[in-house]
Amino acid sequence: MTKVLIISNKSDITTDFIVKELKRRDINFYRLNTEELTKTCFVTLDFGSNLFLIKDTVLNVEVNLKHISSVYYRRPELPLIDNSELSAGEETFLKNEITYCLEGIYKILRDAYWISPLFAIRQAENKIYQLDIAKSIGFIIPDSIITNDYDKLNYFRERNNHECIIKPIRSGLISDESESKVIFTNTLSGLSFTKAEFEMSPNYIQQHIRKRGDIRVTMVGNKAYATLIHSQIDVKTKTDWRKGESELKHSKIKLPDLLKQKCDELMTGLNLRFGAIDFILNETGEYVFLEINPNGQWAWIERKTGYKISEEIVNLLVYENY
Repeated sequence: MTKVLIISNKSDITTDFIVKELKRRDINFYRLNTEELTKTCFVTLDFGSNLFLIKDTVLNVEVNLKHISSVYYRRPELPLIDNSELSAGEETFLKNEITYCLEGIYKILRDAYWISPLFAIRQAENKIYQLDIAKSIGFIIPDSIITNDYDKLNYFRERNNHECIIKPIRSGLISDESESKVIFTNTLSGLSFTKAEFEMSPNYIQQHIRKRGDIRVTMVGNKAYATLIHSQIDVKTKTDWRKGESELKHSKIKLPDLLKQKCDELMTGLNLRFGAIDFILNETGEYVFLEINPNGQWAWIERKTGYKISEEIVNLLVYENY
């Protein structure tokens, strides 16, 4: 019997969609919310007895990792540690111990079918790498530069008629002790910074492309679920569709065959079984590649469009093992 392991956290709504589908099909699974390690979940890796177990004291079950046939890897989180009696160094030590124990669990599960292989996800998360791969495949990409050289910035601005955007190289999330903030994609003309501030770190600058809308292509295996996000109907979402507070219209679309082939090639090149690919649909109707999120959100796409994304993910988790 297929045994599916979900690795995520309690707050991950996207995982809830998978759980619902697994339950609907009566498929044997266990959801490991990794922040519960040391709280309600306990790990035992006994090499002498060849027992590799997760014990869940809430569900009163023990899961043998060697019986897992497929893994859906989403958003693991570390448990909160009571640091009232710990030094900063001791807290860091404990977090490292938990982190490397989780890494060991992932290695023990290496023979299972993963969506997607963990180290493929980590490699594909690098936006510089994925842009290089996308260009080699033949996607149209924006004129792009990553630099902290102020002179190179000015040259790039002139090259693009001073119509440029700036965005994070990795994630835009800033987590402080008191609050969290998100850095969105912004037009460069709307920002003010000094030469010294610009040179503090590399910056990701791209040509500002006028667009009809944004395209999100959710790839599950070789299935493409393409959605047009009508981002240009709201001034707040014209540059970054995630910025606005209003509900944007989402429409199902069919990708041109050649573009679908390139998406398949990108997935194969990055060794991914899932990917959320973002394009701009420019004013002349061309699809301009922006990035691929190898572990991106998709639940809202299913909710807004009716695409059966969760069903297809579960299909992979189950049928790839036969």
